[in-house]
Amino acid sequence: MKSWRTAWRTLTKEAGLPGFRFHDLRHCSITQLAENGVSDSTIVAIAGHVSRRMLERYRHVRMEAKRNAMEALAVSTKKGDTTHDTNVVTVRTRPV
Repeated sequence: MKSWRTAWRTLTKEAGLPGFRFHDLRHCSITQLAENGVSDSTIVAIAGHVSRRMLERYRHVRMEAKRNAMEALAVSTKKGDTTHDTNVVTVRTRPV
């Protein structure tokens, strides 16, 4: 290996992940922390971000997480969950 970069490229190619960047691990870990319910402030502290905007750049909502959220909604609806008032609608005619 000539450098760390060539070693990484060789490793990812042999693992069947050509084009996978080392930095992609950061995106993945931040996304997993968020999906596991870790607070934004904790994630920011772990990742070393200085703003919420940067956190949003790294945190992604995966399709599986979206499906799970929709399934949870469907289950609560089937159970007749009435913890929210579905008869209240707020309409704004101008920005607040």
